[in-house]
Amino acid sequence: MLHQHYFYNATNTLTVNIGDKLIAYVYLDPANVPSEVMLQWNDGSWEHRAYWGSNDLLYGTDGTNSRRYMGVLPPVGQWVRLEVPASQVGLEGRLLNGMAFTLFSG
Repeated sequence: MLHQHYFYNATNTLTVNIGDKLIAYVYLDPANVPSEVMLQWNDGSWEHRAYWGSNDLLYGTDGTNSRRYMGVLPPVGQWVRLEVPASQVGLEGRLLNGMAFTLFSG
């Protein structure tokens, strides 16, 4: 089962520079642990994704900018900082107007 919160077409955009890292904080409920956490960014396309945990969400192509594995599922029951080098998801030099927080299961 997929759970998602997202926005796009924001009027206040974010310019991603060379060498930047994209950062998000997540809290995973220990009573409803997902199998996968995915972050997605929109620059006119949603083909910029990073994920932690199982490879259950089939958006994009695994091992590319459209679906990049970042490691094991973050610890549950606490706020965790997730960092993604913009170069790993093809976003250096791009202008972001949206983001999605996506979970599988949980």
